[in-house]
Amino acid sequence: MLSTYKQKQRVVHICIYLAITIIYLLLASCSKKQADEIAPEPPPQEKVTYNNFAQALFQSRCSGCHAAGGPGSGAFTFSGYASVVANAERIRQAVIVTKRMPPNGSLSAAELESLSKWFEDGMTQQ
Repeated sequence: MLSTYKQKQRVVHICIYLAITIIYLLLASCSKKQADEIAPEPPPQEKVTYNNFAQALFQSRCSGCHAAGGPGSGAFTFSGYASVVANAERIRQAVIVTKRMPPNGSLSAAELESLSKWFEDGMTQQ
């Protein structure tokens, strides 16, 4: 049988291992891979809508962290158009104003311009 000290030491080691594993999984869920995925192209001289631009942008750049149970789900959970509109000001502030999102790669100037236009034009779906 293990001594009390060795049992405590073993519990501490297991806790440290679990903490490191959880941190690794959280960081891996918002990987650089998202930024390397094919980014949606803003529609040329066309009205920017959720269906022709914003949906693909949110899906490729946000849904990895902001899915249900994801590390960013506490701030906003992406589940389609209604979730984006309900959190529009928070998203606009984080992405366009302060540019702190997405954390693992910024949006291109064209993406920022189109997303900004979409917000300014009333966030139309179609």
